Amino acid sequence: MKGSIYAVLLLILTQCQHAPPCAQKTTDEDFLSAIQCATDFSFLMGLPLSSRYAQVDAIKLVYDLKTNALYFINNQKYSFHYEFCARFLSYPGELSEFNAVEYGHKGSRQFLPANLNYYRASDVYTLEFFSDDKITAPQIRKLYYEVAQRVFFREKLRLLSGDGVQVPDMDASRFISVDQLFANQRYQPMVLSTTYGYLQKVGKSDFETHAFTSRDIILTDFLPNDLPFCQGILTTDFQTPLAHINILSHNRKTPNCAYKGAWTDPRIQALAGKLVCYQVLPDTFYLTEVPLKQAQFFWDLKRKQPGRKLQCDLRERRLLDIEKIDRTSGAIVGAKAANFGELDKIRLPDHSKIPTPEGAFAIPFFYYRQHIGQHHLQGLIDGIIQSDSILNNRLLLDKSLKALRDSIVSCPLDQNLLRMVTDKMKAANGYTDFRFRSSTNAEDIPGFTGAGLYSSKTGSLTRPDKKVDHAIKKVWASLWTLRALEERMNAQIDQSNLAMGILVHRAFGTEEVNGVAITRDLYRAAYPAFTVNIQKGESSVVLPENQATPEQFLLKYGDLDANSDDFSVEYISHSSLNEFKPILSREEMSLLAAYLYAIKKRFYYAAGGMVLGPGFYDFAMDVEFKLDRGTRKIYVKQGREY
Repeated sequence: MKGSIYAVLLLILTQCQHAPPCAQKTTDEDFLSAIQCATDFSFLMGLPLSSRYAQVDAIKLVYDLKTNALYFINNQKYSFHYEFCARFLSYPGELSEFNAVEYGHKGSRQFLPANLNYYRASDVYTLEFFSDDKITAPQIRKLYYEVAQRVFFREKLRLLSGDGVQVPDMDASRFISVDQLFANQRYQPMVLSTTYGYLQKVGKSDFETHAFTSRDIILTDFLPNDLPFCQGILTTDFQTPLAHINILSHNRKTPNCAYKGAWTDPRIQALAGKLVCYQVLPDTFYLTEVPLKQAQFFWDLKRKQPGRKLQCDLRERRLLDIEKIDRTSGAIVGAKAANFGELDKIRLPDHSKIPTPEGAFAIPFFYYRQHIGQHHLQGLIDGIIQSDSILNNRLLLDKSLKALRDSIVSCPLDQNLLRMVTDKMKAANGYTDFRFRSSTNAEDIPGFTGAGLYSSKTGSLTRPDKKVDHAIKKVWASLWTLRALEERMNAQIDQSNLAMGILVHRAFGTEEVNGVAITRDLYRAAYPAFTVNIQKGESSVVLPENQATPEQFLLKYGDLDANSDDFSVEYISHSSLNEFKPILSREEMSLLAAYLYAIKKRFYYAAGGMVLGPGFYDFAMDVEFKLDRGTRKIYVKQGREY
């Protein structure tokens, strides 16, 4: 193919030059008793069941406590420990029995199942156990040394330590933490996809002033707070699955990855400013120079997506208490408020409610449209969305949208609406500061979440600098930012029927912890786990600052209806702002798991999940929550389908 090609180089196992020669193997072998060289490792290895780290080669192993035999399992023949034990070692029980006994304390276990992983970026091999395995410290120590005696890389073999794992009589140098592995990663795939565009290398100092186009692929040396509409992004800083730019990339279905050497690699620099194909894969990415004809075909294909109309019901002229709305109210108050109303309907097994911010109510679409009509602003809107000359000139479009937003904010608010809103606020148990949150009909619709596109503001009954009418109008105006308009245009959304509702509830002060959870395992399909990102204090999870590492973990659950403590935790990284120690207690984890499970069930069955879409484990809600400062009470702030 014409042009230069760059791919992240996959590290190759080269240690075999100092290992004994490997015996000849046939493809039908079920296991090896020892791994004498890299060829042995390659023969056995496969992909790990979970893709939480990139560039990892995995082998399953089983130690038989009755026969003292160690089996390094052929991954091409056996995908799970149970399969090998049942088919090759004649284990007589069912899978449920195997899981209860061989990973737990229910009976006398016969096997020690584990994983042996090679992390290419760290050049280290790890012995790992499942997060809910009840293996004892003596058993861990025994298995570690049994494995070390049978592998050629014994000097590079480490025990991946979980939180609270204590193994007496083992040297500390034999351990490695998830934070060490995470820090050593060089490549991080985020959104696996392919696109075409012009590679633009733009650093942090120039990012805000650079004139990006919708056909750019951005290479940058930091994590931007805002990502203009583009064809894809490549960062040098690592992200989290729930970081703002990754959510945007996920929504746009545009490729996104992080590679620590991208900014200075000469092979990438040679492609700056050129038209390239950008492809992100699980273990590597490609940048390939391409002719315009090839890219144009791709762009034309994307433009042929069918347009979509928005629902807007203007009949409701009351402020609606949150008890009066549910997930079907989106055409009246917008998706965010409608989903918040659905959260209010959820009951836990003990019949209690999930804590949500107090004093909640919704301002329906009618009042936004009334404001636009009363002040004759529809002409400004039509003049923008119906003008190709404005829509095709990004600088002129930005200027026109700013003039529209200024007009929405400068025009006086209807005094009847202001009186109704302040009366609601005064009736809310003594709270004086309230959060006014955007809730549109152009978000959380099939194929378009609209996450992060619109603004929220604080209005106060007592603070002159936080006037209620100003907060309402600023939220309305955020419907017409450049970023929001471009995202809607790309999604082929009809701009003529837009409307903004507002979700209102009491505001919080500082927070102890803030977090986002996706109610599925993002690294493994059809597996019962929640993916959780949290950070200490006010530091954002979705917009990390100063390269702060958030806490990332998988909350793996069993039957939470029957047992609220039926979960385990698998950490991916710990917070750099909390000395790399766990932020949440076991009790807080238990509450969070119960809330997430209840939310997942409610929306899954309400959406007809039994017959439509993904299975229960793969159905996902995007849930925002916080722990209030002082009380550490968990509040769920938002839930939307992911």
